[in-house]
This record gives sequence, structure tokens and C-alpha cells, in this order.
Amino acid sequence: MKLPKISYFLHDNGACGIYRLANPMTAIEKSKKAQVMWYEKGDDADKIALCLEADLMVIPRPYKENWINAFKQLQNGGKKIVIDFDDDMFDINPTNPAYSEFGTKMVTVEVGGKKYTPWIDGENINFKENQKKLDICKRACEMADMITVTTPLLADVYKQFNNNVVDLPNCLDMQLWERLPIENDGIRLIWAGGGSHFLDWLLLKDVLPVIMAKYDNVKFIMFGSTFPTMLDSLPKDRVEHHEWVHTRAYPYKMAILNPDIALIPLQSNHFNSCKSTIKWVEMSALGVPCVTSFVSPYVDYLPENAAAFAENETDAWIEAISALIENSILMSKISGEAERYVRVEYDINSQYIKWFDAYEPLLKEAA
Repeated sequence: MKLPKISYFLHDNGACGIYRLANPMTAIEKSKKAQVMWYEKGDDADKIALCLEADLMVIPRPYKENWINAFKQLQNGGKKIVIDFDDDMFDINPTNPAYSEFGTKMVTVEVGGKKYTPWIDGENINFKENQKKLDICKRACEMADMITVTTPLLADVYKQFNNNVVDLPNCLDMQLWERLPIENDGIRLIWAGGGSHFLDWLLLKDVLPVIMAKYDNVKFIMFGSTFPTMLDSLPKDRVEHHEWVHTRAYPYKMAILNPDIALIPLQSNHFNSCKSTIKWVEMSALGVPCVTSFVSPYVDYLPENAAAFAENETDAWIEAISALIENSILMSKISGEAERYVRVEYDINSQYIKWFDAYEPLLKEAA
């Protein structure tokens, strides 16, 4: 039997590229349900041409005019187009570095009681050009045969442009996420994130000094971006910072860091509510209990007793972290419940079928 052909554009090797494209597509190909091809920036014309022969093409967040022209030609040739998003591109927070590419308004941001204007049109941002990108993205969404996203809340955002929107949750290859037999001397708290999480990180500014003064066996690990002035009040000999590694190496690096408790603060706003719970999924896969903000998406998608929730107030965060540090039984209960859940519900080796089931009607139409 002739297999249908699916191709995808690997925009980058970050989490979006791996979790949203490479991992599910690799699993689909292993299942022998479809032939899968991919290409990335810099590939030669022959490889790109071969991928464009596929019955269905998956493209992440298109915002350039050449994609509109390509979509027209491909659909005229009977090809199906799927666009994938993992964020609301139309509501990016001004503190997010991506605002430089998609922000369209000059805004004032308040940090620590001081007001800043981070983006000034004509100096470090071009509002007119960014608006063009968003307009192109909207047109692409309207043209697509399907849009896939990470959560139902994000699906509602893109349904204003296209009726065929499917939420496919971020999943992991659980074969790569295994805890190592390492004994820790004390408690290792970890925060992992990029520069876009600055405001989220601020939630811990007054929390960590109290925790580390209260428990002299606690160490704090930052993995990814760092905000140096925010660490000045912490004992330097009990703080570690580790740079990002390639996404493929991420599960191994996290296992080597061997955290005991993960901190996942998140400000309550629309952009964040549309995010997935991927940080919680990653930590839970390693059996690491999490303290998360009591906001969407965590309150919406986490099962009962699978995390310690904290309101976004200093005292609440201190209380939640302290409860885990002082109660190893509670830590084990939360981590065990979370790990059991994610290994069933978020393993791409079984969940890939959601991707194929979503694509299958389009593949049949293209056949």
C-alpha cells in the first residue's frame, strides 16, 4: 500500500521545532503510517523540492510574504497546508524578546516600581514592518487547511481566523527522560527558562532570599537565562547557573543537574494562559515535584495532587516551597502522581496518533 507523504519545515532546533514537529513526525514515520520528510534553512533545492511533493506540509508560524505565494501554488496542486503555533503571536508581552519581531505598539512596563519604555519605534523596533508580519500571518491562517496548537485556550485564539483548529499537546520522548541514580547533599531547587520569563522570574525575587536563609541545606540552580542583579541577595556559594544546551541534550542535562524541587512561576495574563504546561511535564517525567503558580494553564490542565500550587504572592510561594522541603513524604506523593500521569498522557511514542488522526482526513482528500 502506498503511504501518504508528510513533510515539515524545521524552523529551528529549539523546543518548538523538536516537540511540535520533529518528535511527532519521527513517531509517525516509525509507525509506518506515513512517509515523513523534512527540510530546514540552508537545505539545497533538491531536498526542498522533494519535500514540496508531499501530500501534506506542516509549517510553523509563517509570517513572510513568500509563504503566501507558496501556499497558493501548493494548494492549487492539491497539497494540504497545516500551520502550527505554540503561542499567541498577536499578544506577545513587551518584556518578551520576540516583541522586537511582532510588537506593534509602544508600551510602558513597570518593573520594581519603576516605569520603562523598552521599545521605541524607529530605534529598536519597526511597528509598521511588524504589523505587516502579523497581517501576513493572519492571511496564512485563513488559507491553511488546518491549524494545530498546544492547548484549547490557544485554539480559541486562532479559531477567529480558521474553523479547523486542533489542539495537540506538547509531548516528550519519555525514553530520553530518566532520572539518574545521583545522591544529593541537601535540597536542589531549580528554575529553568529563557529571557521571555523575566516578569515571571520576578515572582521569586523576594522568595528565594527567605528560603535560602531559612534552610542552609538548599542550593538554587538557574538553567537557561539569568538575571544577575536578581541573584545579588543570595549566597553565591549556593547558587549555580547553567547555560542552555541543544534541545536534544536537554533531558540528559536536566537529569545530570538532578533537581529535587522545580519552581515554575508564571504571571497571570492572557499570553501566559495560552501556554502549555511543558515545564511541568518535563520535570514530572524526571520525578521532580513542582511548585507552580496557581494560574492558567496549570490550574486548567494539571491533575489533582500532581503539583504544589502557590498564589502569586511572596508568602504563598514561601509556604509552598517550605512545605515540600520539610515533608519528604509530600514530595514523593506529588512527584509520583505527576510522573505516572505524564508517562501515560504525554509520551509522544503513544500520543503521536493524535497528530496522525488530525492529519488523516486531509491526507485522504489529497490522495
